[in-house]
Amino acid sequence: MRLSWIRSSGAMNFFHVSGSHSAYETTLSIMLLSARGANRPRPRHRPGRIFVVLLNALILQTALAASATTVAPLSDAEKIDALIRAVEARKELQFIRLDVAHSAGEAAGLLRIKLAFAGSRVKTVDEFIDYVATASSTTGKPYFVRYPDGRQVTSAEFLREELKRIESAPVAGDAPDR
Repeated sequence: MRLSWIRSSGAMNFFHVSGSHSAYETTLSIMLLSARGANRPRPRHRPGRIFVVLLNALILQTALAASATTVAPLSDAEKIDALIRAVEARKELQFIRLDVAHSAGEAAGLLRIKLAFAGSRVKTVDEFIDYVATASSTTGKPYFVRYPDGRQVTSAEFLREELKRIESAPVAGDAPDR
């Protein structure tokens, strides 16, 4: 059986249904009347009405999105990544490792290498700070961060402060650059 559209006129829709059964060919034309009635013309859509409907939908969507702004807390892996990105973004700071000053990019690169080397032994952000990012694994000598004013703090202190800032950020997963 085959159903094909013929034409639409006002409130009436015309379809042509054809099919075959054995040797007999049957053709049937069907006229469907719309629910509006056969004698009344369809009202034309007003362009302003469509705009109002779309505007209401947008307002409703915005209101629902604003009320559902609960953001899942960051995983430990995301926090570690955010800490490394925070180090990398702090271009005004010097990162002291084994009495040698390094740039923010160099320090971030070193942290990524050490994290990769540690592998599955580092599961939490606290383990990352305590065992990867605060001291030399060969000498045990602590790392430091030097601010532009000459003040120097341990990398553990710096990273814990950055972690507090990351965890209190309103948008999860993206620590703002300074």
